[in-house]
Amino acid sequence: MQDVSVVDEFVRVSSRLTGFDPGELQATGMAEGYHDLVVAEVAERRYRRLVVTVLEADGDPPAVDDPHLLDLARAVTHLWYVGVWPGLPQSAEAYVASPRSYAQGLVWKTFHGAPPGTVAPGFGSWARPPRRAMPT
Repeated sequence: MQDVSVVDEFVRVSSRLTGFDPGELQATGMAEGYHDLVVAEVAERRYRRLVVTVLEADGDPPAVDDPHLLDLARAVTHLWYVGVWPGLPQSAEAYVASPRSYAQGLVWKTFHGAPPGTVAPGFGSWARPPRRAMPT
């Protein structure tokens, strides 16, 4: 089990990057696993620089000027949205973070959808029109 404050800090950074509320990110159940993955993929110093830069930066999304940090910020955002670690320009290839990451991807929440193959639609659901997305 991780130090809760370390994972909470990762969630705060991720919230700034993804635009999702920290509670929504925690509700996915992926925060600790994603934190561990990011820390394993990048050097601690680089990760700490991202945390400090994002939490202290102005703007929504936060302004990140360093191209290396920007690559990491994009990778963390990508991870939350689709459940895939995209890799960094100088590192290994992309891979699926975990079997649950596909179903917990934020991309599905952006249009009130459900990941195909993970949620039973229910008998007769094909006869009803699709739900409409709520305007934001």
